[in-house]
Amino acid sequence: MPLSLGFIGAGNINRVHMKDAQQLGMNLAAAADVAPASLEQVKTTFGIAKTYTDYREMLRDKSIDAVVIGTPNKFHAAQAIAALQAGKHVYLEKPMAMNVGESDAILAALKKSRKILQMGMSNRFSGASQALKDYIDAGGCGNIYAGQSWWFRRRGIPGFGGWFTTKSMSGGGALIDIGVHMLDLAVYLMGFPKPVAVSGMTYNIWKNLENYTYVGMWGKPTPGGKKDVDDYALALIRFVEGQTLQLNVSWALNVDFMQPEQGVRLMGDKGGVELKGMDQPFAYTEQAGHLVDVKLHFKAAPNHTQTMAHFVECVQGNRQPLATAQQGRTIQSILDAIYESGKTGKEVRLK
Repeated sequence: MPLSLGFIGAGNINRVHMKDAQQLGMNLAAAADVAPASLEQVKTTFGIAKTYTDYREMLRDKSIDAVVIGTPNKFHAAQAIAALQAGKHVYLEKPMAMNVGESDAILAALKKSRKILQMGMSNRFSGASQALKDYIDAGGCGNIYAGQSWWFRRRGIPGFGGWFTTKSMSGGGALIDIGVHMLDLAVYLMGFPKPVAVSGMTYNIWKNLENYTYVGMWGKPTPGGKKDVDDYALALIRFVEGQTLQLNVSWALNVDFMQPEQGVRLMGDKGGVELKGMDQPFAYTEQAGHLVDVKLHFKAAPNHTQTMAHFVECVQGNRQPLATAQQGRTIQSILDAIYESGKTGKEVRLK
């Protein structure tokens, strides 16, 4: 029997998830959003039978097996906890919450519910990422001791003036929006070592739309809206066994348009790997006394579709997902520490 899904949020990201769920043959049972116009659009586009302006009403529907949460970060914790308490499995978009305290509250509700919660860390599920993970797990790198992860945009602030750039709604800017993806992917490929210390810095350079020149924008700008979040962040994360990771992410920099604009490098004592532009995996090692570069070939698959398919499999098979809630909490703790280090100018030790 197809999984019956409810969607909290009818905006851009959940429309991606709706499309994927529809392609996978899932039952798109209901959607909830505070904007009636958005609900009408998804009802028409995806044939969703029931719509609600209050997600709590939707959660009372016992026919819904699981919910997909794709709303502004401010609402993640309350909505995830309510869904778990209502007996629903949860697919939760990144970041997990506004801070690690909210993440702990989600974990407590998850433990009581005995349900499945999968984090929306979609970059783990791409064919390229999985090819590199297989290579690393087979011992191709040996012991990984250092890594670098980055995402550089020249001018790519999303929805300038809207909720993305308003700290009370988002919790942060480039770091918590795109940095979370690059941080999670690098730590995942490294085998999720335990972080122990963080040094970081964030910058908010473009504070208003009037002095921000751009070519295009994801979402629509809100003239007169607020931007009190970071557009550039960098950090050094140290792990318990001495590994380090450098993170460098931006929404807007005065640099050349970089190609590729995002990637991951990991260095090991036996070999290294690199993900260029998220879809080109390479390994660098030696054979027969010679240095060799190897391009890994893989079966391509849309990462968002693979992510949703994995969630469905985990719910139906009652097994833990690849991107767990506990890992979401670990990533949240690093994000919090980067912001704290940037504010105090000191290294932050993690408990």
